[in-house]
Amino acid sequence: MWTTLERSKKKGLGYTFFFFKKKRMDELLNKLNELTEEEKSQLTDKQKKALKALIGSAKPSVPFSKATLIDCVRPDGLALDIYYATIDAPSLHIPTSFPTPVASDLLCQNLSRIKTVWVLDNEKSCRIVIDAILTEVLLNESNEQLLGFCEVKNDWEGTGFGYTGDVDYMFGSSKIKSVDTMDSFLLVVEAKKEWPDSAIPQVLAEAGCLLKKRLAAGKITPVFAVLTNGTDFRFFAIDTEGVVYASGKKVLELGEVGTYNTSSSLSVILRWLTWFMTAIKTVSPRASTEDLTAENIKDSLTQLRNCFGTKYPISSKKLKIQK
Repeated sequence: MWTTLERSKKKGLGYTFFFFKKKRMDELLNKLNELTEEEKSQLTDKQKKALKALIGSAKPSVPFSKATLIDCVRPDGLALDIYYATIDAPSLHIPTSFPTPVASDLLCQNLSRIKTVWVLDNEKSCRIVIDAILTEVLLNESNEQLLGFCEVKNDWEGTGFGYTGDVDYMFGSSKIKSVDTMDSFLLVVEAKKEWPDSAIPQVLAEAGCLLKKRLAAGKITPVFAVLTNGTDFRFFAIDTEGVVYASGKKVLELGEVGTYNTSSSLSVILRWLTWFMTAIKTVSPRASTEDLTAENIKDSLTQLRNCFGTKYPISSKKLKIQK
């Protein structure tokens, strides 16, 4: 049992510890407030999560899987311009001169085997197809720095609204083969069985958060996104002003003689993914094996932006989103 004197001493030590802890906390918060946006962008996602838990946040947020189009356009959040993603006319185009890759025999064989023995009726099973296709593209287009990652934390907060969750796949540059910062990642891929109900807002929110992180780090380039359920594919680009551009839907089908070797749709999907990978390597010095100059990147961005927008005039560019 504690004596009265011992209790008093213990209580006094508790107060001393409390005030010491509070003083150290105040000092830490003052240092955090002095960080520039660029310095904050260099923190790892683990550090950002710890700081967020320490400081606390009264801002509302939404998980990527529950994001809506209204969440994507909120001015206190991502503030995306999603008009081009909501119309029937494609607004993202591959240059006509870009070559069409030929699917390897191994990929065609794998896809055929998957189709034979797997029931592809949920998100986990459809990833078997997606994994095979993405691996084919990575093997052909990746290098020691440009790699693929799975289940990447991608939280981001705007001035009044935040977004939380993991991205299924993310492609980018990392010398240490880990997602330390997002400033050299340019492509997200979302596997989503529900099409297109909650799928489009989710992938746009994920790509929008990646864009915001890159801009905060001084990386002024578009980002790319792919939405797929293993059969349907749609491709997106978000430019630095937050304007979203989108392809039409591409559907993976067997070829004329019932094989993937003769599938023109598989070649189309591989062409889109390969174009994205090529674009990444032409605008990101860390992802490229060449010495990219500022002039090289500027020329590549000009060529890339020539692929943005509809090919034919549209009568109205106004979009009203009903709440």
